[in-house]
Amino acid sequence: MAQWRKGSAQMSGYVFNLIFAFDILGSAITGGQPGESMSGRAGSALLEGKTRGKIFAPMIDVLMHLVGQFPTWRGHCVKALEGDKLRAQAVLAQRT
Repeated sequence: MAQWRKGSAQMSGYVFNLIFAFDILGSAITGGQPGESMSGRAGSALLEGKTRGKIFAPMIDVLMHLVGQFPTWRGHCVKALEGDKLRAQAVLAQRT
């Protein structure tokens, strides 16, 4: 039983990585910056007062809450900006 749980945890990490890769790919295809997530793009657009941010950020926020990836109904997209920045900083730190 413990072996099954270990494999399940590894698979869930694998699935998360695949979903995240498609998220980044979708962002790149639609004109985003390298490594920028769809959530981060929506959060940026929302903070800039753009219509697409006002439309997509609330939709993504609710979706992420419903699938259990964010504790509240609001704020996921704005919070995602921090994750995008941290990933970019980690890449830059590896290059120096």
